[in-house]
Amino acid sequence: MAIRTRPLKDTFGLEILDVDLANLDDATFDEIYQCWQQEPLLLFRRQSLSEREQVEYSKRFGDLDILVRDDMLSPLHPEIIYITALRRPDGTPMGGLGTYEIYWHHDQIYRERPASGSVFYAVEVPENTGQTSYCNTKLGYDTMPDNLKKQLDGRRATAKYGMKAESSTQRDFVKDPATMKKIEDRTPPATHDVILENPATGQKSIYLDPNKTLGIDGLSEDESKELIDAVSQHMLQDDLIYTHTWRNGDVVMWDNARLWHRREAFDASLPRFARRTTIFLRPDDFAVPEPGLT
Repeated sequence: MAIRTRPLKDTFGLEILDVDLANLDDATFDEIYQCWQQEPLLLFRRQSLSEREQVEYSKRFGDLDILVRDDMLSPLHPEIIYITALRRPDGTPMGGLGTYEIYWHHDQIYRERPASGSVFYAVEVPENTGQTSYCNTKLGYDTMPDNLKKQLDGRRATAKYGMKAESSTQRDFVKDPATMKKIEDRTPPATHDVILENPATGQKSIYLDPNKTLGIDGLSEDESKELIDAVSQHMLQDDLIYTHTWRNGDVVMWDNARLWHRREAFDASLPRFARRTTIFLRPDDFAVPEPGLT
């Protein structure tokens, strides 16, 4: 039986209905896989996943990444990161990314071989705060004026972790420059194609981070900034953005090669705990930065 879906908004995104991710047969998984190839953003409501089940489900899409930030890793399953401001009994952070706003970005674009798939499980989330928005860079490419496409065609851009303090995860370490330097030493600048193409679907998408890009090859600093600003102005229109209000048990899967995302700040007085796995999606099936690197 075909899975049932409904759109998250008219332009993109799917909610997949009546599926238990902890108990999937192969036929249902294959349909989910095909949905993700076509749609960069999938939502499943009312899920209940152990850490082991989340890891096993995520591994069906590809190899899993171990995040460079070891302070966020699950002690039982290092493929999982904890996203929370909660603290352990000894006062140390249980995870990372705090309660602050995080601006538009591609996850891991600062890495030589980025892992592009994310499975985000909201275990405990406060209501009506900390919404996450997604901007569809595949639709952004499809609707982009030809003159702007020509400026991007064949270009590569270089990104760096923590380039802008106000928009990056380094605010977790604002009082710990030694840890910040350790992370930055492990993540030198990385360069990627600005336009990616999915070999299975033919979809093209823009892969250009508005906050972590150091420059675009062949352009001066001012020319790079002007082009990035033009791309951002085109991307940030209502039809290309979906904003998600979280509920306990939500699982959201997003493809970083086809989406920017950002997070609003949330009420620091309320508990929030989420788990994320990050996947090296298969280059034969998805648009993947640096597909020749394995």
